[in-house]
Amino acid sequence: MTESTRRTLGLQRGPRSLHVVESVRAGTLAELARVGFAGLTMDGVAKAARVSRTTLYRRWPSKAALLEAVVEPLLERYETDPDTGSLAGDLLALMIVIRENSARVEGRALITAVTANADELRGLVRTAQARTLAPFRRALNRAVSRGDLGPDCDVDIIAYLLLQGVVMWGQTHDVPPSDDDFVRILRALLPAHAAE
Repeated sequence: MTESTRRTLGLQRGPRSLHVVESVRAGTLAELARVGFAGLTMDGVAKAARVSRTTLYRRWPSKAALLEAVVEPLLERYETDPDTGSLAGDLLALMIVIRENSARVEGRALITAVTANADELRGLVRTAQARTLAPFRRALNRAVSRGDLGPDCDVDIIAYLLLQGVVMWGQTHDVPPSDDDFVRILRALLPAHAAE
């Protein structure tokens, strides 16, 4: 019997199970808002969610697993590509999603986790970054295919700089980036004909 098999034995299905998942999610968010990821404890989450430690550990064996479950809805937003009719419009829409996600408790916790460089979160950080960068790369690759960007365009670097431009703005300014700030970033990174 593998470790993952052992953890899934006894998991319930149905309304009670859904209630537990939602309670743990709410409890984790409450604790993240109260103490941040560094202060997050399994006991604190269990108490906030009003579930037993056994119930908590059965589904989420670590703080990293809890954070992963909490940020999943944010990451799912990057699976749908915007279709605004222009490269700049698509990239702007993606930057707005990052800004919105970053403003949420779970988004702030994820950003803190990324900057903390904690060993236990390395897998989650890699996954979150890859999933966040993916729609930028897809939009840029579509633009290369259409001829809007040259074939020598460094899609990976542009995608990375767009993501970091949004995330780091929040780390270095007192206010989140505005849509106008995003347009300035796009104009700095894209050729003039593709930045409009």
